[in-house]
Amino acid sequence: MSSKSVNGKHGKIMLVGFDNNRILEKRFLAAGCPVVAATDNEAAINYARHETFRTTVLVSRGSLINVAETVFNLRDLNPSMEIIVLVDRLGKQSGRFLRQLLEHPIEGTQILTRRQLQKRLHAAGQPAPPGQSA
Repeated sequence: MSSKSVNGKHGKIMLVGFDNNRILEKRFLAAGCPVVAATDNEAAINYARHETFRTTVLVSRGSLINVAETVFNLRDLNPSMEIIVLVDRLGKQSGRFLRQLLEHPIEGTQILTRRQLQKRLHAAGQPAPPGQSA
């Protein structure tokens, strides 16, 4: 995730899928990112028809077909939107899904775990060294 995408001045983030206890939403907000939460893929498409998002984070629960369909629909609505597929923890099922994503990548998407996303949010929240822009 680029520093621009986590800076609230550059646009909203859409979080799609199940977010247990709103943990991800709280982390984005703490990093200064305005967030719109969509409970499912259909709601995400509806939001994307009416609002512009800089980044969409899809919390995946293991269906490559559903993720791919959502990504393609979002791309049709906003080709420049950054899309991150967040592989959720589901034991064997998440490992299988991750292998599918790596074997059949969806062009223009990033694949991250929760830990990787958290590291990016933390890094983006850090001030840039003197003489460098964030």
